[in-house]
Amino acid sequence: MQAPRPESPLSANCQLLYFTSYSLTADGAVLAAITNGFSGHAEGASLARIDRTSGKMEPLAIFPGPAMQAYPYFARPKSGDPKEDYLFNGTVAKHGLNKSSPCLHPASGNLYFVWGREDGWGQLDCVNVHDGRRRMLVEIPPDRCVGYCHLDAAGEHMLLSLADSRILGFGERRKGNREMSENYATFGLTTQLVEVDVATGKTTLRWEEPAWVTHVQYHPLRRDIVLYNHEWTWPLGLERIWLKPDGKPRVQVRRPGRSIEFRLSVDPGLDDVAHEVWQEDGAAVIYHGVRWDAGEYPEQFVGRAPLEAEAPLQEISIPRDRPSFYGHFFPSRQGDFVITDALANEAGMKQRKGNLISRLNIDWASGRMEVVPLCESNTSWHTQDNHPHPVLSPDQREVLFTSDRSGVRQIYSVPA
Repeated sequence: MQAPRPESPLSANCQLLYFTSYSLTADGAVLAAITNGFSGHAEGASLARIDRTSGKMEPLAIFPGPAMQAYPYFARPKSGDPKEDYLFNGTVAKHGLNKSSPCLHPASGNLYFVWGREDGWGQLDCVNVHDGRRRMLVEIPPDRCVGYCHLDAAGEHMLLSLADSRILGFGERRKGNREMSENYATFGLTTQLVEVDVATGKTTLRWEEPAWVTHVQYHPLRRDIVLYNHEWTWPLGLERIWLKPDGKPRVQVRRPGRSIEFRLSVDPGLDDVAHEVWQEDGAAVIYHGVRWDAGEYPEQFVGRAPLEAEAPLQEISIPRDRPSFYGHFFPSRQGDFVITDALANEAGMKQRKGNLISRLNIDWASGRMEVVPLCESNTSWHTQDNHPHPVLSPDQREVLFTSDRSGVRQIYSVPA
């Protein structure tokens, strides 16, 4: 294993953009980051660029207060149980940066993001990480809040998941995300999947989903197929992952009756499946799953769903002599290896959390997996902000991840 290289300064908390977006420009020279370094608030959230040669960090879009209320960085009211405070991300803010929204186009350096204004409206803006020029694209009405955004490969269209804003307003204290999903169904709320032409600002409603949708991702090579989720909908093992081709019915990816190769699941509905992402050649969707009741530590597996709806799923478990816990999984361009933050060494085992950044070399033909630890992450996992969320660089040569191992939340890199 190697020692990871710090990419952001010790002077401020910094983190990567969400893992469905690159954070690094195509030439590897500039890193886009979320930071409190320019906000004047302990829970602040502004956007910055980091020159990887000099290490200098400069602001791109400054917001003085804490991040706005948005999934998964809710800034929710505190729990009634102090032991659950780590589940909640501090001060409730109605305006400021939406931390789940930024998307970078690595080739152009255009960084798109949503922020909330004091009048209750949202706004989609673009700032270029090279020259700092910023422009507004569209406004978002107060009755809708953005879960995640996704940029198509050409950098010409943004896809927004616009949830009903009432999802953020049920009760002074929340028990968890399942409660929110159940409220969504009880009150008949919807999520609008809206596309924005970034050159003109023209918006198009692709469709309206009768569920709580957060993740949205264009197919890597075409815009007519969208990968999306039903957030916290039971059973987790079956209701999570969906595809929607233009003009055709939606497709449930992991569904009853679809055959599974290599791994046997007594009841697929009892698996906890999440963090779906496109294999970058568009041939399949890569996801991961957990069976929590599998013994001393969870059974975790990496899954591959070919784009052909009737083709069998392929699911390969992490070897049981390699302890792993909750984590994230990011595939290579061809899907032949996956980067994860879920594995643990002896120190991680004692804390019951993943503390290694690892490469999983996967042979989808034989159902075999080789585990190669790259470095220790040693993050606290206390909130979404501190989750490593490892991603590959655009050239696939580096892994970038977030960790507060130093006592300050920083971005790190390690060769892949």
